Amino acid sequence: MTLAEQGFDAEGSDTTGAAGASGDESESTQTPDAERDAEESPSDASPGVETPVSGSAGERDEDSASTAATEDAEPEESRTEQIPVLGTVETAGSEDPADPPVVASAATGTGPASEPEEGSGTRTDTDTEADEARTEAMPAPAAGAVAFAAPPPEKDANAGDGSGSTSAESASSESTPAESAAPGDPADDAALWPTPRRLSDYVSDQPGSEGPSATPGGAESGAAAGAGAVGAAAATGAGAAGAGAAGAGAGGAGTPGGPGGPTDSAEGPGDGSGKNKKKKAKKPLWLRILLGFLAVTGLGLILACGVFTFFYVTVEVPDAAKADAVEQGSTFYFADGETEFAYRGTDRDVISYEEMTAGGDHVVEAVISAEDRGFWTEPGVSISGTMRAVWSTITGEQVQGGSTVTQQMVRNYYEGVSLEQTVSRKVQEIIISIKVDRSEDKEWVMEQYLNTIYFGRTSYGVQAASQAYYHKDVDELTAEEAAFLAAAIQQPTRFGQADVETTPDMENRWQYVVNGMVTTGAITQAEADAMEFPAPEPEKTTEDLSGYRGYMLQEAMSELSDLGYSEDHINRQGFKIVTTFDKDMMDAAYESVEEMVAPDSLPEGVNIGLTTIDPKTGEVLAFYGGHDYHLNQYDSSFLGAAQAGSAFKPYVLATALEQGYGLNSTVDGRGPRDIHGSRVQNANNASGGVMTLTQATTVSNNLGFVELAQEVGFEEVRQTAYDVGLPDGSIDDNQLVPVMPLGATSVRSVDQASGYATFANGGVHMEAHVIKEIVNQEGDNERPEIEGKKALEASTASDVTYALEQAVSSGTGTAAQLWDHPVAGKTGTTNGSVAAWFVGYTPQLSTAVGVYSGNNESFQIPGHNISGGGLPAQMWKSYMNRAMEGYERASFPGPEFGGTTENWAPEPATQEPQQPEAPEGGEPEVPEVPETPEVPTDPEPEVPEVPTFPENPEGPDEPEEPGNPGIPPGRGEENGQ
Repeated sequence: MTLAEQGFDAEGSDTTGAAGASGDESESTQTPDAERDAEESPSDASPGVETPVSGSAGERDEDSASTAATEDAEPEESRTEQIPVLGTVETAGSEDPADPPVVASAATGTGPASEPEEGSGTRTDTDTEADEARTEAMPAPAAGAVAFAAPPPEKDANAGDGSGSTSAESASSESTPAESAAPGDPADDAALWPTPRRLSDYVSDQPGSEGPSATPGGAESGAAAGAGAVGAAAATGAGAAGAGAAGAGAGGAGTPGGPGGPTDSAEGPGDGSGKNKKKKAKKPLWLRILLGFLAVTGLGLILACGVFTFFYVTVEVPDAAKADAVEQGSTFYFADGETEFAYRGTDRDVISYEEMTAGGDHVVEAVISAEDRGFWTEPGVSISGTMRAVWSTITGEQVQGGSTVTQQMVRNYYEGVSLEQTVSRKVQEIIISIKVDRSEDKEWVMEQYLNTIYFGRTSYGVQAASQAYYHKDVDELTAEEAAFLAAAIQQPTRFGQADVETTPDMENRWQYVVNGMVTTGAITQAEADAMEFPAPEPEKTTEDLSGYRGYMLQEAMSELSDLGYSEDHINRQGFKIVTTFDKDMMDAAYESVEEMVAPDSLPEGVNIGLTTIDPKTGEVLAFYGGHDYHLNQYDSSFLGAAQAGSAFKPYVLATALEQGYGLNSTVDGRGPRDIHGSRVQNANNASGGVMTLTQATTVSNNLGFVELAQEVGFEEVRQTAYDVGLPDGSIDDNQLVPVMPLGATSVRSVDQASGYATFANGGVHMEAHVIKEIVNQEGDNERPEIEGKKALEASTASDVTYALEQAVSSGTGTAAQLWDHPVAGKTGTTNGSVAAWFVGYTPQLSTAVGVYSGNNESFQIPGHNISGGGLPAQMWKSYMNRAMEGYERASFPGPEFGGTTENWAPEPATQEPQQPEAPEGGEPEVPEVPETPEVPTDPEPEVPEVPTFPENPEGPDEPEEPGNPGIPPGRGEENGQ
């Protein structure tokens, strides 16, 4: 009986014709494992001896459980399986040779064959012998066994792992009936389940095999059921039975069709290594490199996008600008606040965008041509610009900068953006540039850029550069000049060193900018062709400190330092510093001094100092510090000092008045006398006499003031001097001696002008200063207000003023009288004519003039009398006549004549020995002889003391009357009492 007659032809099965059709397909999908199997088995099966079938009973039992899940799988197209013919099947009770042989079909799956471990080859139709050799004989089914048809292979398994038909299909078409074994043969039964295993079977049984729907040992399980003639089936999984074929026998293929067969199909042995799968063609090397590059590039782009996103979220635009980005030098002005005389620090003048373009757009367009031609359209950064910077670095060619205008502005302007050459700094710069471009308009960016960029010649910003190169404001620049300034941005140092002579590189760079302006449409080609290279003007000196300007700046900087402003602050913070110096008075001081004494006629080491102070404010309005600051930086008014001489006596007088003594108090002015071991003499060896304090001040009596200082106390005199204006600590303790009133203390002209200004201001001291305002960039004045300090009672100040008026009207200072203004003052001459002073004041101004030797040596100036009433008084008058122009006539307050009248002179009965010369010389009739060798302490030859007060004997008798000096001009009606 044939298989068809036994009912074997079930759904999905086929006849031998189908098997033959599928045999061709299976031939082309043979694997190396199949070839090895063919080599191991004989090509022709011996009659009565069956080839061992792959798999074992244990494996069949383990793998059969997996077939249950695939029972309901849909058959795929052309997956009808045929069992290969193993030989002629003889059934019991039927030996009719006419019966057709039973044809066993092998699986004819259309999927790819299982792929072995070590590659696979392609089978062709000519491999017939190999196919025949790989045909395996199956044991005969038991007598009376019913054939069954295996269901089609599961769709999922075949579709997933691509298992296909094996070479057994080819062999089935060529099998002969003689090759079949008779059923029930004992020899056949003994060889039904052989124990030997092929290597391919062992490998296919390892874990990890693919094809969950494969059925290992399907043929064997069919034979165990006694299917009889055709119980052999190749595993439907990858590489079943070592041949790589998936077969289904009667009762096999994972279906419970055969009696005693397995109920579930399982993955065939050798799955994963025995798949009959085509090997993929190896890709060319260039393709693999390209794919690798694209993968790395894509990964890099993804990473870069992530980093960019992180920085964009975390990096913020700084709130503050860099100090050095907006820094400006400080400008120094005269007292009017408009006339500039000096500039210190960074040369920058910040202007608005409207001011930059007031004369046309060519300044902005020239900068765009030179630095960033895509400025108006780009989003703050430029990829092409960055690549251009790399190219410039490689080739050395200088074209446009690598950074955009926005990036340069961010780098130079914002606080927190460093200039370090790092990737993180560059990323930060790019992020801020993008954000600034989104938040600010282009005009604002350009304004900040042109106010911060460096152009050379120590100029920052386009306005300062315009002045530095062409001595004009930015709105006056021509297009050619604007192109030159734009060209200088890239190499400011080289351009800054060029004057009229320029290098070809500069001209080439300028031409590049001009051509760019044509490209951007800022100018026409015709306009560019008509342009000529604009050579810059010669560089101006940074500042003119010749004459007295250098001295003014020096004193201003010194006071700023005292106020806590360092030089760095001044150089960078852009202050407007208004000084107290009046230009007209400065000119008057300079001219008055040098008209009277030519600078080249001064002896070596001799200096002249002059200082004028406003008594009501303490402002130093003018001073003379020297002929030329460039030649000599020694300021004779603020740095130079000399002994005060008799110009110190008003401080002694003020001390006595403050202690309650009146001007009519009398002192003994007779001399010479020995006082504490020191020989003291009056000026010009005058005998002196008993006199009031007013009279002693008028004639500058030495002995009377020596006596007065001893009465009021040396410490008290020093304190008064400090209170009215002399610097604390300027009087040493070793100077607290009886001759202290004669002026051994060294003073500066500014100190004396300040001290006498306190008398003129009613006893209120205003600190002398040279800085009126310190205006910051916000317009606020940072200069602390000067507070007045009461140093003396107003009555004391007015009485001192009255006494000093007498000294000018009829005493030692008559040379300083002004015909249209009242003057109060005091002369001072040191021993040996080492220094001479005149310090005087009007109601509006206090001025001190000193002529002194810095070497503390006697000196002479041809044509001049070196005494307080000589050259200093004359110079004071010459200067004050000019300085007082514009001031209306004013009056001093009248004297109080307050306090008690104290008589420190001897009684009238003992006044005969008033001539101290007789005891010393022993010859009363020649009192002058012993006086001649005496060294006068205050030689003032121009005013002898004796003839100035004939009423001297009456003074002590009538202390209530202050003597009879004439009322000086300028007194008010209250002075005529």
